Amino acid sequence: MAISVTEILGTDSLSGSRIVINDNFNILANEINSMEVYFSPSAGTITNLNNLQTDALRVGLSTVRLDINASTFDIISNVNVEGGDINLNGGGLTRNNVDPQTLDDVFAASSTISVGTSTALPPYTIERVANSGSTPVQIELWDGKIGQEIFFVYSGAAGGEVEITSPGLNFVLQGSGTTISMNGIGQTVHLLCVDDGTGNGDWYIIGGTGYTVS
Repeated sequence: MAISVTEILGTDSLSGSRIVINDNFNILANEINSMEVYFSPSAGTITNLNNLQTDALRVGLSTVRLDINASTFDIISNVNVEGGDINLNGGGLTRNNVDPQTLDDVFAASSTISVGTSTALPPYTIERVANSGSTPVQIELWDGKIGQEIFFVYSGAAGGEVEITSPGLNFVLQGSGTTISMNGIGQTVHLLCVDDGTGNGDWYIIGGTGYTVS
């Protein structure tokens, strides 16, 4: 809401306008005090707003964590949802966290490929694998975060063997198996990290096609 003050003309007496001057200062002070209920210049905060309408919003200074504008809603940070649901109405969920590198015999160069490490979670949701050689490609899948999913997708035309094991012995496979094997294009295996009851995660197979367990 606009505020208004009484104009003092150049022909007016300053001493005679003292009351008007004081009233103008009081109007301005009251309006500033009303705004500072919501804006704190010293703390650099905005609080207690009932409604905020804007065309764009950016959170983060040197590193942007949230960027909302007319065309996109970008979250560049971890998102935690606690005590609520995520509902997708009229839209879909697109998962595009694919490792740009295919885990194959060329990438392995006769070495074991690590997916994650003893101190770092597997970084991608979808891993493409392949093998055009005669020696199996060895992949070690390290511990995941409880609730984390990972897909291995055989994407090469050649049918060399790809063997996936767990260096942390945290595979829960049928028949006391320890190795997941794939050897043909189109084969997939979908794993989910499940709490073992003590706060640690085990990898369970929850889907896939064409793979074998041994």
